[in-house]
Amino acid sequence: MLHRGALAAMGTRFEIVAGGADLRLLRAAVEQAFEEIVTCHRLWNVFSSDSLLSRIHSEAFLRPVPIDSLTLDLLEHCARLHSETDGTFDPVIGADLAHGDPRRESVAGDPPRDGFGGVEVDRKAATVRLLEPRLRFDLGGVAKGYACDLAAEILREAGVSRALIHGGTSSVVAIGAPDGRRDWAIEVKGRDGDPVHLRDRCLAVSSPHGSGGFGHIIYPATGSRISTHRPGAVVIGPRATDCDAWATALTVAGFDSEVAAKIPTSLEGYPIEALPSIEQQPRSETPVEEERWKRTVETF
Repeated sequence: MLHRGALAAMGTRFEIVAGGADLRLLRAAVEQAFEEIVTCHRLWNVFSSDSLLSRIHSEAFLRPVPIDSLTLDLLEHCARLHSETDGTFDPVIGADLAHGDPRRESVAGDPPRDGFGGVEVDRKAATVRLLEPRLRFDLGGVAKGYACDLAAEILREAGVSRALIHGGTSSVVAIGAPDGRRDWAIEVKGRDGDPVHLRDRCLAVSSPHGSGGFGHIIYPATGSRISTHRPGAVVIGPRATDCDAWATALTVAGFDSEVAAKIPTSLEGYPIEALPSIEQQPRSETPVEEERWKRTVETF
């Protein structure tokens, strides 16, 4: 028997399918995993004036802003991934995304192009500082994968050995495999061939086609939006955080770029056709008992 829970957070739907003999343990572990996802949402919601990101945007140019351990860890991953991808993954493109988006506060003048290079993270003091007042974070290219990794860690610590976690179907973590199967089969639309088979691996999909039909991925070097006709990317690896960032980077840079040649050996990247929608669905004939969590948080 598999048990499924669902939660709205970060502007999307997270789902966890977990298997095991002890239903009470599964329910408790899934609930704890969702609590961690909700914490991430509240910290990094760019549309909420109460979030940590909003405080960083309003204060971090004036003084270093204290940050919690989760945000510190995520920003250190961002620094590493920004360097690995030659800046094609950049979590500081919020000012560019504000153009044409009434939900976001616009920034006067042209947004700075130094991106994450204008962010100072002090690990010892656990603070972050912005070197330019118009810099704005947008963690959409990495936060869902990071939240899925956190949820997976909680499930493993609770003794769950079979689970599938996804955030908006674009960030996926597979733990073990369902009973009677070797792996989880994930269909990725736009990718030729058989489904992706995951066992103790992660997957992320990036596509320029955003909701409403306009591109939502930015060229960090210019601030322009990538054409919705451009191919996307799917990346497979040990951590959803890295898969998320590299899928974005490969969509920005393309698979014939120098950036693509630098992808770590622990990751596999493949192009996908430009499609209006990208979906992954776990294929399983195993009966699933579903409980939909009533908690719903505001739009991310």
